[in-house]
Amino acid sequence: MITVKNLCKSFNGVKVLDNVSTRIEKGEKVAIIGPSGSGKSTLLRCLNLLETPDSGEIWFEDKLITDPKTDINKIREHMGMVFQSFNLFANKTVMDNITLAPVKLGLMSKEEAKEKALSLLKRVNLEEKADSYPSSLSGGQKQRIAIVRSLAMNPKVMLFDEPTSALDPEMVGEVLYVIKSLAEIGMTMVIVTHEMGFAREVATRVLFIEDGGIAEENPPELLFNSPQSKRLQEFLSKVL
Repeated sequence: MITVKNLCKSFNGVKVLDNVSTRIEKGEKVAIIGPSGSGKSTLLRCLNLLETPDSGEIWFEDKLITDPKTDINKIREHMGMVFQSFNLFANKTVMDNITLAPVKLGLMSKEEAKEKALSLLKRVNLEEKADSYPSSLSGGQKQRIAIVRSLAMNPKVMLFDEPTSALDPEMVGEVLYVIKSLAEIGMTMVIVTHEMGFAREVATRVLFIEDGGIAEENPPELLFNSPQSKRLQEFLSKVL
C-alpha cells in the first residue's frame, strides 16, 4: 500500500531522516518505536506529505505522491491521520466535527455523513456526545472523536502520531482499545507509539528508528524478545 524509497529530511541543516526505505502492505499494523528525536514522527508525517521530504520517493498504491503534479489532497482523503493533540474544532459540536470533511468534499450527503457518524460514535461508545462541544469532553473522549472523524472519510490506511501521549494514564486504555478494535477488522495502520505493550500486542511488524534510520525491524515477538542491535537492547531495557 505504501512504499518509501531512500527518504531524506533535514531541519535547519540537521538530518532527521537519512535514506529510509520501507514498505507497508495492505492489512499490516506497523508500530514505529524509538527514542525521542530519532525521526519517528517525521517519517509518519512524510507519508502523507505533512512534512515534505528533501529527497526520495513515497508511493501510495500506484501513485508517486512525492511528484509535485500529484494532487496530495486527493491522496489524503484515503489516509486518516490522528495527532497527539486531537485538533478538534472547538466551536463545532462532535457531530459537526465528524461530518464536516465528507460533506464539504462532496463524498457524502449531510444525511449520509450523519448516519455514518452515529454508527461510528456507537462503535466507540460515545453516541450520547454527538451534540456536545469538545470543551466538555475528557482527553480520552476527544481522542476517540478524533479517530472517528478520520474513519468517517472511509480511509484505506490510518496514521497515528503518538495518539496517547497527551492523555492522563487512566484514559490511555480507552483509546488503545479503539485502535485495537480497528486492527481486528483489518485496517492498515502505522502507529508511532511509546506504548511498548500495545506495540507488542497489536503490531504485525515493529520498526525501531534510531538517528534517522531504521536500525531494526521485525515481528514484535522477535524484536522484543531477541533484539539484535546493542542500541535496541539498551532502549528496551529502559522502556520495558
